[in-house]
Amino acid sequence: MRHAFLTDEQIDARALAHRRGLGFRDDRAIDFAKLMARLKARYPNFTYERVADHGLGEAEAQWDSQAKRLLITDTVFEGADRGEGRALMAVAHAVGHALLGHEGTFNRSPAGSPAERFSPKLRSMEYQARRYAAAFLIPDTPAVRALDATGLSRRYHVSMSAAIVRHSELRSGENASVSPSRPGGVAG
Repeated sequence: MRHAFLTDEQIDARALAHRRGLGFRDDRAIDFAKLMARLKARYPNFTYERVADHGLGEAEAQWDSQAKRLLITDTVFEGADRGEGRALMAVAHAVGHALLGHEGTFNRSPAGSPAERFSPKLRSMEYQARRYAAAFLIPDTPAVRALDATGLSRRYHVSMSAAIVRHSELRSGENASVSPSRPGGVAG
């Protein structure tokens, strides 16, 4: 799949569809172990590996579209397994590259990629993956929009800074159409 321009609403809709398609409820945090198992079950070519810290340089995770492989550093793997927000965001960012069909090798690092400054295409794909990660971890539903940043952080196990950014995104798109909430949802 070639890189396509996606609006914020399209990214949010895809993240919500993927979240639900993988069997996660709208009102619960993503469980890392279940996410990895469900990705492998739904996408048979998808693989993931745990690598030593600094095995990816400064990157925390890496998606390689050709190998269909997600590499996750030990620290991020262990943090995501404990439900730590920053680690979950790193994994969700890499999953975003995968499920948005971005072609290439993408490193998720705290400082971002120097190449982003020079490549509008790469900058766009990184923006999409960041937006996707937030939308995947914190779905855009009417019930979620009613929560404040503290509520988002607690319910979805994301950092307060991520919750504040997502809360702002949800507020800025308040007049946009949102997917209806599914009270019972799929067992998560």
